[in-house]
Amino acid sequence: MSYKRPILAALLLLAGLLVATPAEAAPVLLSRGKPVLASSAEGEGSPASAAVDGDAGTRWSSTFSDPQWLRVDLGATATLDRVVLTWEAAYASAFQIQTSADGNAWTTAWTTTTGTGGVQTITINGSGRYVRMLGTARATGYGYSLWEFEVYGTLGSTPGGTSISAFKPVAASSYEGGNAPGAALDGRTTTRWSSEFSDNQWLRVDLRGTASITGVVLNWESAYATGYRIEVSDDAVTWRTIYTTTSGRGGIETLAVSGTGRYLRWVGTARATGYGYSLWELQVLGTVDASGSAPPLLSGPTRPPATTGQFALTAPADATLISNTRRPAFSWAAVSGATRYQLWINVSRTDYDFTASGNLLDVYTRVAEVSGTSYTPTWDLPDRWTYRWYVTAGATTSQIRTFGVYVPTLTPIADGVPVINGARDANRSGAIDAYEDWRRPVEARVNDLLGRMTAEEKAYQMFYNAQAYPRSGWHFGPSEAPDLHRDLLASTGTRLGIPLVSAGDTIHGFKTTYPSQSALAAGRDYALQYKLGDMQRREQVELGTRGVLGPLAEVGTKVLYPRIQEGNGEDAYVAAAQVRALVAGLQGGPELNPSSVLATVKHWPGEGAGGEALIVYDGVTIKYHMIPFRAAMEAGAVNIMPGYAGSSFLDPGGPGAGDSAPILAYLRQNLGFTGLITTDWLPSGSWVGAAKAGSDVMGGADPGAAGFSIATFIAQVPAARIDDAVRRVLRLKFQLGLFENPYGDPVNGLYRVHTPADTALANQAARGSLTVLRNNANVLPLKLPAGSNVVVTGPRAADTGSCCIWTSYFHQEYGSQSTYDAIAARGAAAGVNVFRDNAANPSLAIVSVGEPYYTHATSWVKEQPYLPADQLELIRSWKARGVPVVVLLTMARPYVISEWNEVADAVVVNFRAGEEVGPALASLLFGDYKPTGKLPWQLPRTLDQVLRPGGQDVQADAREAWDLPFDLGATDAQRAEIRARIDAGQQVSPVYGNPLYQYGFGLTW
Repeated sequence: MSYKRPILAALLLLAGLLVATPAEAAPVLLSRGKPVLASSAEGEGSPASAAVDGDAGTRWSSTFSDPQWLRVDLGATATLDRVVLTWEAAYASAFQIQTSADGNAWTTAWTTTTGTGGVQTITINGSGRYVRMLGTARATGYGYSLWEFEVYGTLGSTPGGTSISAFKPVAASSYEGGNAPGAALDGRTTTRWSSEFSDNQWLRVDLRGTASITGVVLNWESAYATGYRIEVSDDAVTWRTIYTTTSGRGGIETLAVSGTGRYLRWVGTARATGYGYSLWELQVLGTVDASGSAPPLLSGPTRPPATTGQFALTAPADATLISNTRRPAFSWAAVSGATRYQLWINVSRTDYDFTASGNLLDVYTRVAEVSGTSYTPTWDLPDRWTYRWYVTAGATTSQIRTFGVYVPTLTPIADGVPVINGARDANRSGAIDAYEDWRRPVEARVNDLLGRMTAEEKAYQMFYNAQAYPRSGWHFGPSEAPDLHRDLLASTGTRLGIPLVSAGDTIHGFKTTYPSQSALAAGRDYALQYKLGDMQRREQVELGTRGVLGPLAEVGTKVLYPRIQEGNGEDAYVAAAQVRALVAGLQGGPELNPSSVLATVKHWPGEGAGGEALIVYDGVTIKYHMIPFRAAMEAGAVNIMPGYAGSSFLDPGGPGAGDSAPILAYLRQNLGFTGLITTDWLPSGSWVGAAKAGSDVMGGADPGAAGFSIATFIAQVPAARIDDAVRRVLRLKFQLGLFENPYGDPVNGLYRVHTPADTALANQAARGSLTVLRNNANVLPLKLPAGSNVVVTGPRAADTGSCCIWTSYFHQEYGSQSTYDAIAARGAAAGVNVFRDNAANPSLAIVSVGEPYYTHATSWVKEQPYLPADQLELIRSWKARGVPVVVLLTMARPYVISEWNEVADAVVVNFRAGEEVGPALASLLFGDYKPTGKLPWQLPRTLDQVLRPGGQDVQADAREAWDLPFDLGATDAQRAEIRARIDAGQQVSPVYGNPLYQYGFGLTW
């Protein structure tokens, strides 16, 4: 009977029922004899070419400095497998292996700070035509010395397509230790997924859309698979095998496989070792069809016609909540003579005009043009509560209707909460009550839950410290994912299962730190600012933290206000635009929705006009300081934080804003704010007064504080006031979708944040914010001959903390480097030798000065807004040596720089530009881009323009008007003109006063 098997196999193959096993090209040595360059060579006897000549008796050695590099051109793009370095005794203790498509832009494929010398075999993943070793620290006093530099891989046999799996949702049959599934999709070859020590383990990736797969790359740790298969699926239930093998070889396996599906699963059937399966990376190549997830944008963002209501809409019904489809059918009445109809919906966009006033919910996009009177989208509408739509037929416009869409997918977390009929039984009653039923309108759910709560449960919703009191409504973050998840489980485990909201002072980035708002005001790229807010939103949602205590809506018109550096600069209209952009980005659209982070706009009613002690504006100048708060509300902000300062205008002689009834009434009545009011951090003795004054949440308040009790709070605050506050809290929690999805991903979420693309956004923002104040004799950009020596010195040169404010941090990853390290790396690429603090015969001194990391107060006396003596002397001493001086100034608040401004040949300012400030500065110095940053404040010519001689930070000693913009050195007549323009609602131009540098100043080349 055996003769039948070949025939049967042939028939099955023809029928497409057998799985083909693609041939794979074995990695080969690609670098031997190829063109090679180096940053330097010690002498004629140790050229770069000696490292790729195959002769173990010849070597390349560099000059005796850091950093140095050796680069080989492979002649064509290759899929890379490994690099072998054979070191002479002078080896690298720290170095990187980098790849490039063009020899200019480099990607780090591997890095170490613990190099061992000898023969090092390094497994790498990726592709490139150029490969280089970049040495950053020598193990000896000599240079870097390599007998051989060998690159292995394959040319011309890589599968087509780009990576479609990086940072996508992932699941696995198991994971061992801290080696989570997400580590196999994070683009890092220093993190890995490893399974338990048994066979039939799997790793599954959700490609977030129907994918056409053209290849799979498996980058194995030593515990690899000899037997495995690759499967695809449309629904993660029914699987189709597209590849199988019983002869897996480990290392990097590049498979030219093909298939179609939303999900791909790797299934291990036989291990090569006694350990589990361990993958540094799983990479899926191909394309993903995103047409079903994004609306067609057939117009720009548009306001509706002036005349509407000329014909009727029929479906969806007005004010309905659609809970059974993301593609509702639209229909409308026919218009006599009409042959074409246009459907307009206020879909979320990234390209709003953030400089324009008006509610973003009233901005529409044409999404369809049809000949009939109905349309059903071929794309999904994401969950949102307020969709508005209308139809036009020529010059005729229908009425405008509203609807909402909410079709949640519950995240499977083992928290003991039953799921009944697709809804979470939060109180574990065995039935779905009204507040648990996501198909009901939000207000119906709020009413039902409020009616079930005890007075104590209500009061707890107004407090923080859910870490210790799970019934508290709020959690002060940021916390690391496992800790936050523990606290989330505790909150959903309470009697009614009301989830907490975690919020912290991550006011310019969560896991990726972008420039401060002052720096963003120097860049004025509002579309980019939306992307930054959206990036922060995505990162926070991944880990389950759904609130942020920002952005600030303050205009900084008082020079000596320490927190001016958190605000938006001096121009209220710039402030308004970037607050709109940041709020919309954090929300992921023009209103709070189930994918949002809750923004907390602060500090009401505008502490930039005086500070945290007293706000001094009057009936005219308050109009200027309200502009960004109104803009925040237009962008959909529903949470505002009052500050510590009282207002001599709104509540003469009264308390701070958080417990001042008149100040909060102005917010409600004059600005029409109906959302949540969250106080700043007040002492426990103020909480009752704040609640009675109209504050809804006691910011940071610990219900277990000494001398305080919830029972006393309930007794002293009227029940109706508590109900009013808690109703707002619950409404926001339902709008955030927390009752359906209260958690982030504590296992894999960290592997999907702080990605290279996110770092690139932070870098772009940093570049746009850097401001050049001086460039004498065009010293910048640097045009130094190869071999030149440059010194980088000063207290901020290696200070990574000065990039940031509060709980935003520097991350030395994906290219982020200190100023010194970044200049050294960029200098090496240009053939320039960069030294720390001193060097022989330097051609240039780069002096990095300014203030270090910031919390609440200035780093030196606030009445002395200028460089301290030691930093000033550093600038002068280098100039006295006859060396050209470039000053890199971390200027977080307006400084007086007159005494050294003309000593410096060039002055480049950063306003706490985030984690990418070092690379951005290095790129600017070497001319990789042109500077575009503009000063966000006026800079005083002398301290006398700010204070009378010997004065203190009190109004009686002030020479500037604390509530007016652009008035340093202004005359009384100029100040009167500024006030008149504000009173008339006219924009104030920065043309007043006599500052050293006017607002908006910035050089380019």
